[in-house]
Amino acid sequence: MKLVTVIFTLLFAISSRGLGQGFVNLDFESANLSGHSSGVVSADNAFPGWTLGAQYILYDSVSLSGGSLSIFDSKPPYNAPAIQGTYFAYFQSANDPRYPFSCFLSQNGQIPSWAQSMSFWGIVGGLQITFNGQSLGLAVVANTANYSEYTADISAFSGQTGQLLFNLPPNSGYAELDNLQFSSTAVPEPGGMALYALGLIGLVWNFPRRRRQI
Repeated sequence: MKLVTVIFTLLFAISSRGLGQGFVNLDFESANLSGHSSGVVSADNAFPGWTLGAQYILYDSVSLSGGSLSIFDSKPPYNAPAIQGTYFAYFQSANDPRYPFSCFLSQNGQIPSWAQSMSFWGIVGGLQITFNGQSLGLAVVANTANYSEYTADISAFSGQTGQLLFNLPPNSGYAELDNLQFSSTAVPEPGGMALYALGLIGLVWNFPRRRRQI
């Protein structure tokens, strides 16, 4: 019985790692859109677990006037390239002064006590990211053809409970968001990241020479 309890505890810890206590649907894969066509959908179907604000909540579509939050997949009519999994969040701000609407996604939860950083994939643009009203500084980890990978230092908030907010103000273009995770890995200092990049460049530069020597 003790062995079973230990195994269950370990499995629970492993399954919880990366999500954070109280945070849910951080990869947006919980969307319930079976049978829905593109257009207006309910917040509960598009973004279960999230609190949101926007003039329109849409599926596989964008607003041409007011601010909108969309849940996208790779189906027609837009065939949007998937960031991770099936669904990702798309923010579209209002670029017309007659429609001064921002759009946001937020959740209340506890940052894991072991977390040093938070990462996500997408396109930041003018997206403002805060925890309990404190702005989170971002660093770009990698770039792909369709999105970038970002990391933010959240070590100062480890173990704290509060609001994680992604807000796109009016006249800020668009942003994409997916695959949020918490990690025990600290964000490298800028100097450390530069040295790491130089090391990679040196490795690539010397690889043909080493191959010829071999």
